[in-house]
Amino acid sequence: MSAIQVKDVRKVYRRDTQEVPVLDGLTLNVAAGDCVALMGPAGSGKTTLLNLIGGIDAPTSGEIVVGEKDIGKLRGRQLAKWRS
Repeated sequence: MSAIQVKDVRKVYRRDTQEVPVLDGLTLNVAAGDCVALMGPAGSGKTTLLNLIGGIDAPTSGEIVVGEKDIGKLRGRQLAKWRS
């Protein structure tokens, strides 16, 4: 069973009328107890992915499931409770 499931996640930031795609169709499964290192050049989306998994930011599309909770669908108080 996966502790973290990232399914076809896309994250786009908007700067005025310009779209800046950071993650495009990312899929990742991390099993409970696994140790994973995120490596890549600056601007490759490492921090964005961690912010999405931590519930700090929401994906533009796709799913992020931590444990059995789809955190991409949580809003407001539900998300604050989950973070704590």
